[in-house]
Amino acid sequence: AVVSTQSTGEILKHFYRFLTKCESRTYMAESTAPHYVRWDQYVARWLKERIGYILWILYMLLLCVAIPLSVSELVSRHAEKHIVVWFVAGVFVYVTIPITTSGVIHHLCNFSDPPQQKRIIRILMMVPVYSFFSYLGMILKDETIYLNAMRECYESYVIYNFMMFLVTYMCEHYNVEQLLTFKPAQPQLFPFQKLPPWPKGKAFMIWSKRGVFVYVVSKPITTFVMLLSEVFGHSGKNEFRIGSVWMWTLIIDNIAQMWALYCLVIFYQALKHELAPIKPLPKFLCVKAVVFFSFWQGTFLEFLVLIGIIKDSGKDPDGYTADETAETVQNLLICIEMFGFSIAHHLVFSHKPFIPDHELPPPQFLTSLSHLFDFGDVRTDIRTQLGVSYYNLRRGGRTTEQTPLITGEHVELETFRDYRTNC
Repeated sequence: AVVSTQSTGEILKHFYRFLTKCESRTYMAESTAPHYVRWDQYVARWLKERIGYILWILYMLLLCVAIPLSVSELVSRHAEKHIVVWFVAGVFVYVTIPITTSGVIHHLCNFSDPPQQKRIIRILMMVPVYSFFSYLGMILKDETIYLNAMRECYESYVIYNFMMFLVTYMCEHYNVEQLLTFKPAQPQLFPFQKLPPWPKGKAFMIWSKRGVFVYVVSKPITTFVMLLSEVFGHSGKNEFRIGSVWMWTLIIDNIAQMWALYCLVIFYQALKHELAPIKPLPKFLCVKAVVFFSFWQGTFLEFLVLIGIIKDSGKDPDGYTADETAETVQNLLICIEMFGFSIAHHLVFSHKPFIPDHELPPPQFLTSLSHLFDFGDVRTDIRTQLGVSYYNLRRGGRTTEQTPLITGEHVELETFRDYRTNC
């Protein structure tokens, strides 16, 4: 009926535009009149929507050419075992990285919530960081200790970002201090049920954040101490004795990590109904699984070295020791496991909930990238936590904190709202 009322000239004009694909018709929310987009804007939008798929196809085509050539080269040269291991790990790394890169690009192209999405991207980068540094550790076995140190420090940074991802979501949608004040006190979890429940209100948020913050600070310190002791030959690696630096750093890291994860679980238990829209449980399991597998399988391999199952490889031309063999096996397992975790992270931390409304134009890619590399939130939170701890000591242990996320000022969030309004 609508078409029958239009003139012949209008019908031909619309049909021509449909065939040429040079202009696309979009309707604005405030007006029923059509708004025509230039052909260059149409091409740019088309590329933006499909850039991840295009890069993925090109990358897979490159792998289809490179892998057979590499296999033929290995067979023709009768490569040794460690070369074959490097090749197997490299294949998994080269397949893992584009999966994560695709997720990151989709988030940057739909960067509608910078406070949350920049933390999601930092979490997504955990998989390529683990995979890439593990692969380098296999090739550069003399520098493995330094590469592992950087990898493990990023692990604590990811746990901090996951906590702040939950906190940011809550502060965007609720008055957190008031909500926690009227909620019943959160009881302790197993095995601390006999202890008093967690405090309510502002103190609950402070203790939850501080528990994660302790691990973020302690992990680089213990890693640095372990590096110094390894350089000077006094680390006592794989030795359970009082004078072993390795044993004490292992104990401190375990306690700090378990306490940080305990605080995360407490925070989720207290606010699980409010956090339900973002489905935090599968996200937490993905992050926890990476930490769990990398740590405990490394500990198990070190135990195998300790009891003598993994021994020195005297026949190896490169002269692998038992510790180096365990490190190589650990790095190979991480490279393989990260392929599965990259798929899980891509699905769990999807960009689809952040696709902006059609009436608002999406932010520019470079603008999104500048938000991603803005570490002002980390600097502010570290300064705040250190200041709160010092202030509490002077006041005799009383808890107080004045941060935008707790007081409701929402400095970063207001900037984001102004950004959407300007768009």
